[in-house]
Amino acid sequence: MRTYITSNWKTVSLRNDQNIEIKKLTLDGTKVKWTHLKKTKEEYVGDDKYGDPVYRQAEYESNQTLELTITLKGSDFTLPTTVSRSVIIDNVDNEVSAEDFQPFTFENANDELTIKHKIQVPAIA
Repeated sequence: MRTYITSNWKTVSLRNDQNIEIKKLTLDGTKVKWTHLKKTKEEYVGDDKYGDPVYRQAEYESNQTLELTITLKGSDFTLPTTVSRSVIIDNVDNEVSAEDFQPFTFENANDELTIKHKIQVPAIA
């Protein structure tokens, strides 16, 4: 489930207190990125030319709390602009998670806002 979420939830809609979209962003590794910790495990990939097994270290989603970090500057908007809600949208345009926060107004190009959107994904036994 965690891998599905991080692979398919790639769009964030920033909205004002009337729930009107101000800006839509896509997961890009800079302004919008997954920032929770992942674990690594050794994974068999095949045999070398001598018949010996070859392994690699592969990351996997292990954290019950996934964290999407959104980092914005005033220069990303037409100023002044106020945001108070972030909504994560999946690959088929469903709103799958929303976070309301204290309204923040970007008044100049150097203003900065970081939003940490946390999603709890329980382990299935």
